[in-house]
Amino acid sequence: MKNLGYYNGNIGLIDEISAPITDRAFYFGDGVYDAVMCRNNIPYLLSHHINRIYKNASLLSIAPPNTKEELSLLIKELVKRVDGEEKFVYFHISRGSGIRNHEFTNTKGNLCIMIKPQKIENVYEKMDVCTTKDIRFQMCNIKTLNLIPSVLCAQHAKNNKCEESVFVRDGYVTECSHSNISILKNGKLITAPADCHILPGVTRANLISVAQKNNIEVIEKRYTLAELIDADEIIVTSSSKMAKGVKTVDGKVVGGKDENTLKLLQDEIYFDYINTTNIHL
Repeated sequence: MKNLGYYNGNIGLIDEISAPITDRAFYFGDGVYDAVMCRNNIPYLLSHHINRIYKNASLLSIAPPNTKEELSLLIKELVKRVDGEEKFVYFHISRGSGIRNHEFTNTKGNLCIMIKPQKIENVYEKMDVCTTKDIRFQMCNIKTLNLIPSVLCAQHAKNNKCEESVFVRDGYVTECSHSNISILKNGKLITAPADCHILPGVTRANLISVAQKNNIEVIEKRYTLAELIDADEIIVTSSSKMAKGVKTVDGKVVGGKDENTLKLLQDEIYFDYINTTNIHL
């Protein structure tokens, strides 16, 4: 198949799959989601993504229709039906279905999965980013379907011919529209704390682990826009970007002062992805 859509057991091409308008994802964006890269039909770090979506569902009192094990097996089976070596897997769990009412429905959640061919980005090509005010609510740590501020932020980046837009809240950098952002300064990795203002990304956690393994001190603290501009290197992390450096912020040239450390971190993350998803004959 050229792509695949799944909704509560129904499988077909994405454009052929429909969901009822009574699904609370349609009314309220009432659900949680996650996404994972896949190579050679092996989803990368799938258990981490599944653990996160179930944790997020629990925080919102959403009852998933499957166990973690069932969802993992389902995704591993579905990716085999889609053409291509590398694929992007998106999945979300909504609260359930019912006539529109703000109060919870007492039903099991609905499961939606979409899979399409997609190659991993060139992780070594530095990117341009721009900044925007962080106007999001106080639950950014939960990966919900309510993404309007992130959508506007992503469009802001596109309008400014940038790859990402960086949220700034009260003078402090939080994250990007669909990725985390960290800095290297004086040989240390600095990243915003995993509080209610950022999503604790799986690749962000991987970056921290790799840094610690290489005896790079990791500091989780708030840092300002001025500190971002002055950083030795800026690192944007996500499942599809892995760990990309930044060359400009709002048109100002940045980074380029610790490229050896940047490449060390990039290599470890990227080659772990390659090695983990190799076919073992």
